[in-house]
Amino acid sequence: MKKFLLLFVGGFVCLAGTTAGAVTINKAAPVAPAESSASGSATSLVPTVLNLISSVQQLSAKQKELTAECIPSSQEIAFVDNIVKEWAKTGAMTADEVKKRLGRERCSVAVGGYQSSVEIAAGTDLDETICYDYFGGDGNAGMVWENFPKVGVATYCSDGGPASSCSEKNKVTVSNIYDIFNLVDFSEEDYAPSELTMAGRLMSKIESCSYSRLSAKKREMWGEFLTGTINSLGQPTNTSSIMDVVSGISGGGGVTSSVGSIGAFATSLFAN
Repeated sequence: MKKFLLLFVGGFVCLAGTTAGAVTINKAAPVAPAESSASGSATSLVPTVLNLISSVQQLSAKQKELTAECIPSSQEIAFVDNIVKEWAKTGAMTADEVKKRLGRERCSVAVGGYQSSVEIAAGTDLDETICYDYFGGDGNAGMVWENFPKVGVATYCSDGGPASSCSEKNKVTVSNIYDIFNLVDFSEEDYAPSELTMAGRLMSKIESCSYSRLSAKKREMWGEFLTGTINSLGQPTNTSSIMDVVSGISGGGGVTSSVGSIGAFATSLFAN
């Protein structure tokens, strides 16, 4: 009997030892968290990747491809360059303050640097390399408008080739004319009667042809200017629909829809 008991107890101890050993051997907990951790670090990369994609989109968005109606004419370019000179005389901003507001650097050469920098940016996605042409050199040295921005218009090839040998279908035209003109804080009273048509035309293009945005003050001024211009022309017009457009701008309505309406109307209003 004692012998039997000893064998029974011994067998039980062995079984218990085996069970304990099995629990120890089968511990797989460290493996599962390791997999989960790997999955977690892969997931943690997603925001970084999304941020990179977003950054690339923002870089390419800073220079808006111009459609045919947005490409500035030589008259519009000359007008804005002259207005910048007049604006510089008011002392509203210094050349360095303008540089900060534009968020760009002056090019290493007064004229032609904008075209070169746009081509480089198009080929490298380094949008921050885009600079602006400026008033410098003969006739501008020592003048109050020295180093103020000049309008730049540039063409690059969407397939990465040189602009000089680019096919028409791959040519992309960009310009900083609307960004520069948007800096000028003149009201309609600051323009001569002969300048108002051009100023109005350019003002109507700022938001539809670039990523610049009009301030609330400019929207209000623009609405008043439109109303005054319509009345002075004496053309048969649906006054209520015009006021809807004007109030949409001056009253903080939807920018996209209001500007679209304004742009379409102003284009016909200011057509030569």
